[in-house]
Amino acid sequence: MWMSVMAFVTLMLYSERKRERMSSQTVNIDEARSQLADLIARVSEGGGVIITQDGKPLARLVSVTQPKKKRIAGLNRGTIWTSPDFDDPLL
Repeated sequence: MWMSVMAFVTLMLYSERKRERMSSQTVNIDEARSQLADLIARVSEGGGVIITQDGKPLARLVSVTQPKKKRIAGLNRGTIWTSPDFDDPLL
């Protein structure tokens, strides 16, 4: 019981840190120019950046994700072989 409580607390702390990291950060355009590498690193970790000019939102820096390729069922049929005795008891 005690271990499950500790695991739950650890999970909650991890989730909170991840949520903080993934929240949007607002920077003005001059800061964005000087900190571009840091902002890109933040975006690659799942966060977002809003760039402002004169206090007004100007642009949003977000990660570009590659679309997953659609899987085709049976594409590798016949390439995997299983021995007929694979589930026999071991000695």
